[in-house]
Amino acid sequence: MISGGVSNVSFSFRGNDPVREAIHAVFLYHAIRNGMDMGIVNAGQLAIYDDLPGELREAVEDVILNRREDGTERLLELAEKYRGSKDGEAAVQQAEWRGWPVEKRLEYSLVKGITEFIELDTEEARQQAERPIEVIEGPLMAGMNVVGDLFGEGKMFLPQVVKSARVMKQAVAYLEPYIEASKQQGTSAGKILLATVKGDVHDIGKNIVGVVLQCNNYEIVDLGVMVPTEKILRTAREENVDIIGLSGLITPSLDEMVNVAKEMERQGFTLRC
Repeated sequence: MISGGVSNVSFSFRGNDPVREAIHAVFLYHAIRNGMDMGIVNAGQLAIYDDLPGELREAVEDVILNRREDGTERLLELAEKYRGSKDGEAAVQQAEWRGWPVEKRLEYSLVKGITEFIELDTEEARQQAERPIEVIEGPLMAGMNVVGDLFGEGKMFLPQVVKSARVMKQAVAYLEPYIEASKQQGTSAGKILLATVKGDVHDIGKNIVGVVLQCNNYEIVDLGVMVPTEKILRTAREENVDIIGLSGLITPSLDEMVNVAKEMERQGFTLRC
């Protein structure tokens, strides 16, 4: 395993958070592509690679990748421009993005992990939609797709994705009463058991899937998080469910899902088409 303390790379710029965050983002972006397995870094000092100012990103890469002989001097000069600038720039940027269309505001809040305006913007989107569920299926999922793409490209990192998930969870929670009130009554389309597997506490994806399925007349049996295999299969039999849906975020959860599938096979669970 290749690991290291990322903040050490930027320590000489202590007191200049914009530059330190840029160094962390650029270093991780390139290090992961070159075999780094684990980085120790302050999650509060991580920027999104694509959001870095172009001149700053280029200057940092010149130093990290040793592309220019004068790279250090150029970064030191540029660093003075960004020293103490974060609060002022953030205020200007906030004034700008709050004027965007609501779909882009929701996307921005999700990518940046901003909860301050999420209920206000979610309500505005709900007023524009024919059904509350369309806010989830439309702009909220579109925003999470952007998060997923950035994460897949190594331009966002897990702590930032977790912040995005919290924003999504708050938006879905706001919409749930409206979704419940608008749900069509009728024959059940089937019963589905959902659970986050043992060893994992992440449930945002599971919760969103559950809400969408309920809106389409599926009965949902949600067992929550950290659910052992035996409880999943026992409940599946007791509730006579049609589908078992397993959720997880961390890598070991994949192995746990395989264990559940093997135990289903051992116990003689059958497929119904």
